Formats: sequence, structure tokens, C-alpha cells
Amino acid sequence: MRQPSSKRHNTEQRLKVFIYCLGVELYSLRKSQKKSIKVVAKDTKMSSSIISQIERGLYKNFYVSRLLRLCKYYKVDMVEMLGRAEDKDRNNTI
Repeated sequence: MRQPSSKRHNTEQRLKVFIYCLGVELYSLRKSQKKSIKVVAKDTKMSSSIISQIERGLYKNFYVSRLLRLCKYYKVDMVEMLGRAEDKDRNNTI
């Protein structure tokens, strides 16, 4: 069963905002740990470009495995990270 166009658009828009909030959280973690994108990229075996796009909420193929890899690297629980992003999204505190 397909969603009506307006409902699907709303869901896509909300997902974009959530991914943006998640990127803001990942950026904050990187900065708080005083890591450069290049260092994180090398240590996580991801490209600097991908990490930059993730942090800006622009990466289209944002797999859970990448989020898990970044969470492990920053030593933060993935559920906690998703909760932080959800709080930002819900409270519009970006």
C-alpha cells in the first residue's frame, strides 16, 4: 500500500531533518575530542568527503554500519547518539 504523496513527502522531510541532527551530533563529538576529519577518516577507514557529508546531513547512503563505526570510534553508544539526534529534532535545537 503506497502512502499518499503529501504524507510520503512529509516523512522524507522529517528524515532529512533527523539525518541533519545526527550529523550535528557527530560533528560536535569530533570537535569535542579535538579530532580532524582527516584523522577520523583514516582511523575509521572512511573518506574525509563521506565524513564531511555525514556531518552536514548531506550523505545520501548513510548506512547503519557507518554510524556504528563512528559511534565505536567516538566511544558513544549508538542508541544514545540516536536519542541525542532525536532530542535535537524534536526540540528544534540545532
